[in-house]
Amino acid sequence: MKFVAKLAVVGVLASVLFAAAPVATFAHVVVKPGEAVTGAYQTFTTSVPNEKDIPTVGLRVVIPESIDSVTPTVKPGWEIQTKKSGERVTEITWTGGSIPAEMRDEFTFSAHLPSEAGDIHWKAYQTYQDGTVVSWDQAPSTDAHGHGEDENKGPYSTTVVTAEAESESADGTSLLVVYVVAVSAFVLSLFALLKIGKK
Repeated sequence: MKFVAKLAVVGVLASVLFAAAPVATFAHVVVKPGEAVTGAYQTFTTSVPNEKDIPTVGLRVVIPESIDSVTPTVKPGWEIQTKKSGERVTEITWTGGSIPAEMRDEFTFSAHLPSEAGDIHWKAYQTYQDGTVVSWDQAPSTDAHGHGEDENKGPYSTTVVTAEAESESADGTSLLVVYVVAVSAFVLSLFALLKIGKK
């Protein structure tokens, strides 16, 4: 009976975890979406949390070489500057605003995605009021906090660019797997709970 009870608890927890998986968030600078279609014009959102007890006052995002056209979105309270190499935008910088401690904000821009499938790595640099710069430009690791040995360095985020047919197939498959596992865990826990009730 104890084993069945433990099994029921595990099943319920598994259901909750898998159901929450698609909307999990991480406390570091992330450029979304994580998936996009080749050749499309896509609006990207850079989520910036403040992890220190002083305001964040600046953000710089490096535009990967495979992207040939970028247009930042107007953001009240912030000054936006772009750095170019010829006609191509290579960096976007937001300054003059403030993200208070324990708060977050979002910065958006539109970009024309490359015609070939591949991974886009977004490197970002977050500036705090005391001049500290946190570099989100490291290869992702298994560190649960998103930082390596240096607390002022963290992982970059990645957007996977695929052909439209491949993207639709991947989305459908991943969601199906998540929901099948979640439903299976729920049914297992329900069965275990009913069995306990009959004891």
